[in-house]
Amino acid sequence: MSFKFNFDKKLFVLWSCVLFILLLECTIKWIGDLFGRINMDEVSLMLQVGMGGVDAEIFWSFIRKVILRSALWSVILTVVCGLLRKYKIVPILVYVGLVVVLGMRIVDANIQFGSFFNTTVSDFYEREYVFPEKTKITFKNKRNVLMIALESMEKPYADENLFGAGGLTPHITQMERDNVSFEDYRVLSGLSHTIAAITGMVTGLPLFFSSYKSIEKMLGASGIGNVFVKNGYQTWSFFPASGKFSLKENFLRRMGFENIFDGVRLRAMLDYELDVIPFEGIDDGTLFEMTRPMIADIIKSGQPYFIFMETINTHCKGYYTQYCRDLGFKQENMEDIAKCEDKIIADFVEWFRSQDPTAVVILVNDHMQHSGDIMKKLSPLGSRALNNVFINADDVFRGVDTSRPVAAFDFFPTVIEAAGGIVPGCRLGLGTAMSARCAGVKTLREKYGDMSLQELMEQKNDLYYKLSVGGESNDE
Repeated sequence: MSFKFNFDKKLFVLWSCVLFILLLECTIKWIGDLFGRINMDEVSLMLQVGMGGVDAEIFWSFIRKVILRSALWSVILTVVCGLLRKYKIVPILVYVGLVVVLGMRIVDANIQFGSFFNTTVSDFYEREYVFPEKTKITFKNKRNVLMIALESMEKPYADENLFGAGGLTPHITQMERDNVSFEDYRVLSGLSHTIAAITGMVTGLPLFFSSYKSIEKMLGASGIGNVFVKNGYQTWSFFPASGKFSLKENFLRRMGFENIFDGVRLRAMLDYELDVIPFEGIDDGTLFEMTRPMIADIIKSGQPYFIFMETINTHCKGYYTQYCRDLGFKQENMEDIAKCEDKIIADFVEWFRSQDPTAVVILVNDHMQHSGDIMKKLSPLGSRALNNVFINADDVFRGVDTSRPVAAFDFFPTVIEAAGGIVPGCRLGLGTAMSARCAGVKTLREKYGDMSLQELMEQKNDLYYKLSVGGESNDE
């Protein structure tokens, strides 16, 4: 018996085109379902740094829902066209149908282009950016600081009309009422996902696409950790995800954080297995439990410290943990996750304040929630304010207008002022300190308005390029 294979070039071209369209359509749907929107700056960052530190489930989800689905349907449609090749209209209908589906998917995907296709050149950063390393910051007294970046925790979570009595975050809401909280802290372009918001808080800069040649970002910028180290502080960072994801550990080290414990390093210290391992790391309950003795030792050292932490349980569709079930939270939906998150954060803050009653505690949300079942209630609200609270710094903020429009990069100089620092001119990076001393200095949101400010930040700029990749724009 002999087998003869006849290569059909037309069917191969048809299959290749169908596969390409399906891969594009399935990828757009997959990203949209996972993150709630498609941010081109975020996608480009992911392509540059790779999948290091990403959940295995996310990887296999991509294989199943994009690669395998595209491959299967491309074969099916090609076989149908081959069997019906005498009807020349069939391939045309397949192409038209796929293009229509792809077009509908693009329209429905809420694609945010950010700086991706912005070719306008401006001098915005030359006019507005204040170099931290050139600013002579002094401290009248050195307060210890614990700062926690909260993952997707919004002020609307406290809305009892949406979520019932007490809302989802009664403890954080009470902390905001009892202390200083800025009511109009919102997301801007370049600050709309986790690493971008962290970049804003730490460097006073948004995070945009700049160059595929430089995987690392903000190579030419200086950060908040550098300021604290220069003024005699020890700097620490604890976060639950892998430090490889978004190359966050490298970034934080450049920004002056001398001691870093990511989720992978912390998980290796455990003598038991976790039920979930977000981004190869640990859940928030485990993070706050296992770092308590470490932080207690930092406090006992007697040297001024700045501790920066992050949370992860409410990321995207959320992480359902046994830790929260043991606390009595059902863990059946995102609302359960948020309620547990509120509790474990509040318990940790209460414990920390019992260890160092004079320290400043700062909670700052990174961005709006993008996905999950909770979006049915949040989406109709449109732009939503984000949680933030400054505890034990009333003297710094006494009399301030808490309704001022602020963005993530404003927390860069504000945290320094809350710690007892004096920022000359009240501005660092693109941020404006919101302390009482700086009440007369406008934030960029106040100066330009949100739409104009975002357009200006997205425009091509030599200084931004240099801050981002550490080189001149003509190197690209």
